[in-house]
Amino acid sequence: MKIEEMVEKFQCPGCVAGSDTDCGAYRFSATEQRCVKHVLGTIKAGAGSFALGLPTGFCKSGWNQHGEKPESKNTINVRLWLKGAVPKWDLYNIPVWALEKDGFLFVRTYAPRSDFSWVDVVEAGSLALVPQAINVGEDVGEMD
Repeated sequence: MKIEEMVEKFQCPGCVAGSDTDCGAYRFSATEQRCVKHVLGTIKAGAGSFALGLPTGFCKSGWNQHGEKPESKNTINVRLWLKGAVPKWDLYNIPVWALEKDGFLFVRTYAPRSDFSWVDVVEAGSLALVPQAINVGEDVGEMD
């Protein structure tokens, strides 16, 4: 798979800029491993913004706790990893939740030192890469 295909599969659905990397706004950042122009364009009443291309448990944007007042964010911190590449999970970047689905590993990664989180999407990844993470595969149906 090419990185543009991963962007189109996981970031482009529901993006306000367009439905593919030919939208005119697409800007891939190799350091951030994602399209940095992605903006969530789907909102659910009571749940806020979410990413259509990501599975339940990994699609919500969370809250902006760094502003004057907490507000729902319209972006999500996603990092896309091609087959054979993985993020550096360690004491400072902790894999918390994980899910294997359709040939991809989805991981909610948290950096407690900076109070920052990501959704890592690893092509051909497996739960064996993150044995310390909670496998939410069996419970994902209970999440909204």
